[in-house]
Amino acid sequence: MTSPPEQIVILCPSCGQEFETWWRPSINLQLDDFDKEYLHEASVKACPHCETEVRLATLVVDRDGVWHLGERDDGSNAR
Repeated sequence: MTSPPEQIVILCPSCGQEFETWWRPSINLQLDDFDKEYLHEASVKACPHCETEVRLATLVVDRDGVWHLGERDDGSNAR
């Protein structure tokens, strides 16, 4: 099951500013047809103050059943 979006507060590791955003703790690509762009949007946030990217620990179940954290660098989880 893909978890519902949650509102969270992130403390930017670069500039130390807090910002609010949304996040999905888990995404199951066997059940939900999310594309590569949505997966990135759900698991990587850019600080609005300094634009540093913050990668969140989103548990992803690939279409082939492999579990991993966040998006893969090779994009193989979004076909």
